[in-house]
Amino acid sequence: MKKFLLLLGVALCVTLGANEASAQIKAGKGQVSIALESNNIYYVRDKKMVEIGLEKPTERTRGEFGSNDYLKVDYTQGRFSAGVQVDGYLPGLYGFDIYTKQIHQSKLTAFFSKYVQWEDENWGVRLGDIYDQFGNGLIFRSYEDRALAFNNSLAGARAFYNFNNMVNVKVLAGLPRLYDSRLKNPVWGADLSLSISDMAGWSDGLISIEGSYVGRYQKDAHIKFPVIEGEDLEVSPQGIPGDVLNMVSGRANFEYKGFSFRGEYVAKLNDDVYNPAFDSSKGNVINIDLGYSYKRFSVSATFRRQENMTVFSDIRQVGAIGTGNGNALNYIPLLTRQHTYSLANLNPYMGASTHTGGEIGGQIDVYYSLRNPKVRGKYWNFHANFSMFNTIDHYNKLYNTQAEGRNAWIDFNFDVERQWNKSLKTTFFYSFQRWDQALAKIDDPHSHYCRSHIFVADVTYKINKKHSLRFEAQYLTSEDYEGDWVAATVEYNFAPKFSFYVSDMWNCEKMRDGIYGNYYITNPDTQEGDHHLLHYYQVGASFTHDFLRVQLSYGRNRAGYVCSGGSCRYQPAYTGANLAFTLSF
Repeated sequence: MKKFLLLLGVALCVTLGANEASAQIKAGKGQVSIALESNNIYYVRDKKMVEIGLEKPTERTRGEFGSNDYLKVDYTQGRFSAGVQVDGYLPGLYGFDIYTKQIHQSKLTAFFSKYVQWEDENWGVRLGDIYDQFGNGLIFRSYEDRALAFNNSLAGARAFYNFNNMVNVKVLAGLPRLYDSRLKNPVWGADLSLSISDMAGWSDGLISIEGSYVGRYQKDAHIKFPVIEGEDLEVSPQGIPGDVLNMVSGRANFEYKGFSFRGEYVAKLNDDVYNPAFDSSKGNVINIDLGYSYKRFSVSATFRRQENMTVFSDIRQVGAIGTGNGNALNYIPLLTRQHTYSLANLNPYMGASTHTGGEIGGQIDVYYSLRNPKVRGKYWNFHANFSMFNTIDHYNKLYNTQAEGRNAWIDFNFDVERQWNKSLKTTFFYSFQRWDQALAKIDDPHSHYCRSHIFVADVTYKINKKHSLRFEAQYLTSEDYEGDWVAATVEYNFAPKFSFYVSDMWNCEKMRDGIYGNYYITNPDTQEGDHHLLHYYQVGASFTHDFLRVQLSYGRNRAGYVCSGGSCRYQPAYTGANLAFTLSF
């Protein structure tokens, strides 16, 4: 509690002193920029949730307080730049993979990253921590996502050369980061892009072809990799062809008069571990993006088929406690709409390839804006989205089972936004979701489809130039999952500095299906249990001034998935006070 009060006091001092701080720091002929982000939670014992088994304080072995902190300092002078970043988990927040890793290390964690860089008009060199990606990231992507406490940067070197925008060449090599340590498995790669349109002097559109190669070395990988061994499993250590994994990618891009096409094919050239069941196989991805836009109308569609293309930075970490999403070398996001309304995001699609090896599907997105150019402050916005994914036929070596592909996910949703005048704006949102709950179990041969209908009404009223009020009401109805839910939020904004809100999400109806629910099981043998109707309440406020933002909230949080950028992590249930602040100048 003392730590939380201290951080709260620091945040208040920073807030009160914001007017005195300078947004520019000169250092000789250069400039220094500083960014601080701190996310803190003080966990409170919720007797109700503990009694029914939804909250388990015993799993929070690092104590009642958690803090994920990031300090970044950069210096720039002309074409030269350098920087350092310190990540501190003091300890890590409950529900993040870094927290699980800390449990077994029994220590707090800090990680330092740094870089120096020179970028000219046509070439550049970077030494230190590298963030980059080839194509869509399906073959390689190193990036940071603080909402997931994810960072897989390469510590090494990168160089690029651009010849008149016709030819772009990039090479890099380094050691991947796994949370608070550097792996000893070197990764290297090269990327080449040829602009056919620039070579031909065609300025009305774009035509380009691209290709990439990525290699990963792991000592003695060809001898064996970890496998699950148990009383009911007859499995012996298996091997893969060699210590080096080779991957290639080919891409083509075309744009002309509002139409766009982007296609990519990625392949593993030799066998590699691809899932927690420790199967090994070659892999491939086909990804196609189509788009068309004309005035206030646009449509985009994405198709993807992937098979065995999960790529781990360290195959010996596969399945180990605490590695989670951090042990990733490439990026295969979930191609579904990223919902912002809470009830639409209760059960996000988590992918069907974890145990099945692959999936096939995609999404289509349509947007249209109806506006009268003679009438300002009035318009209609229409948006519709549909996504669907199926598993593919596969054979599980570990369990010696053959499974046919089946539908895993469907989401059809649309929203209508109406700006009535300068003061009133309304939004209506609807989503139908269907998912196969049995896929959460390893190759469960029996499908169990859950369906939900979500309705949302969102109203914003501007009282005057500074004051506005927003009200949001949500309703979810389901016949075969957790029953019905309702949610509501009231938000008051005092621009440009203050915002206040209160919200509640309530499981208002008992489930009809006693097996597939988020509830406390009293008898594991018969799967019988009690279903409790809980309120998940929140109250909070935020303050923003120039380069400072502080947010404080308190409430009960439902167990579920937190998604960012198409990747998700599981967040256990908890009740507590959240303090987050960012400061940059």
